[in-house]
Amino acid sequence: MGKLKVWSKKMNNEIDLKKEEIYKRDYKFFKIDRLERINERIDVFSDNCKKCEEYKAEIEDIISKLPEYINGSPRMRAEYEKRSENIVRHLKTEHGLVPEQYFSSLYSFFGFTAGALILGAAAYLYNPGFLKWGLITGFTFGLIAGRITGNRKDKEKKKENLIL
Repeated sequence: MGKLKVWSKKMNNEIDLKKEEIYKRDYKFFKIDRLERINERIDVFSDNCKKCEEYKAEIEDIISKLPEYINGSPRMRAEYEKRSENIVRHLKTEHGLVPEQYFSSLYSFFGFTAGALILGAAAYLYNPGFLKWGLITGFTFGLIAGRITGNRKDKEKKKENLIL
């Protein structure tokens, strides 16, 4: 039987109560929905990870001051972002969690670059007049190959339930 996640449900209920005090655009901009997902992950990992157990108190403090952080001064907003990013960094490094479409974006970039370099260089060596077409073709095929490979990797991570 899976973990009940009582703590994370309680924290997410507190966030729901504070939603009314936060502007809708700020709710999206400051990724408060991600904070709800972080709560669930910290709750699951806290049984085996002391750092996650420590982050529970940090999250409780963040949630208690959430409207002040979001609606407050730029310094308060920066503090909120710094605190939440520290937790996300821990989840990424220690537990292997990644954001949605992480590998699709990463591999697309590398494919885009590698395809342009390889086919662009090959076209230039063959005939310098073909450089433009070599670059365009390289960008296209590299982007497609990177996207396909990245989607496969993202699907693997999703099956392993490692998407943040």
